[in-house]
Amino acid sequence: MTRLEEEQNARFAALDPLLPPIAPPHAASEPLLATVGGRRAGGLLTHVAHAPGSWPALWGPLELWDLTAVPGDTGAAGLAALLGAWRERMRGSGAGPDSGCMLTWPSRDDEASAVLLAHGFAPLTCLAVRPPDPPPGPGPARVPVRQAGAGDTEALTELRLAEWRYTSQVGTAVPRPGARPLLLAEVRRHLRFSGLVWLAEDEGVPAGMAACALASPAPGDSIHGKLPAGRWGYVDTLSVSPAARGGGVGRALMATAHRTLLSYDVRGTFLFYHPANPLSPVFWHRQGYRPLWTMWIRRPAWS
Repeated sequence: MTRLEEEQNARFAALDPLLPPIAPPHAASEPLLATVGGRRAGGLLTHVAHAPGSWPALWGPLELWDLTAVPGDTGAAGLAALLGAWRERMRGSGAGPDSGCMLTWPSRDDEASAVLLAHGFAPLTCLAVRPPDPPPGPGPARVPVRQAGAGDTEALTELRLAEWRYTSQVGTAVPRPGARPLLLAEVRRHLRFSGLVWLAEDEGVPAGMAACALASPAPGDSIHGKLPAGRWGYVDTLSVSPAARGGGVGRALMATAHRTLLSYDVRGTFLFYHPANPLSPVFWHRQGYRPLWTMWIRRPAWS
């Protein structure tokens, strides 16, 4: 471990005890260096290009530059220097309009938030965590919640499609053709491999769904270096039909989902939500979640 990594791990531990040690990116990357006050700040820059029509293309730019920043103990000044060096690097990148620069940083670091905003970044997604405490009750909604099966594939897909369309207005999703077949394949994958999918029905009409899984941080996945080691419950999707929103359907679904996930003796549960979404932050905070990491983005990459 380098000196910069040791310094940053110490700073992160002081910010939030749930932050794990730094993990280098799994994909190929190139170094980014800056100097501030005679001290060095560093980082690793990873470039990813997604094919049109692919699953990742539904959730962000086709071309993405992701920075793992390691300013060490230089703090906000070091991060600002790195962002300045990154901007200079991007001048010759040839990035098109469907592109972005992304950096993930601890949500509790308010000094870093000010620096990122000043450099044109906006908070896009939060990784939020919940301790393994008893879940809130199902609330007053009188909707039955049952485990979904293969016969519910079409209903689940329509609910996922409604959620994706809504997220394209307030979150990471990008309106692109061909979304339904990709969402259908994802629904089938959840039903086959995790089985932790629930459907709420109002007099036989699908009103909402929740899809969850069990996950453990491992190199190459999205939570490596983001969560402490061990088994976690993952809330992948909660979708309530537009006609049923505001009636307690989401609360009823999550009471069942949390109760089941906690039965696996997990360290806690986690999910991703969008700060710009007018519904989800309030709902998830009431469910006991709090932000651990915030993913910041600047679009397009050269802006």
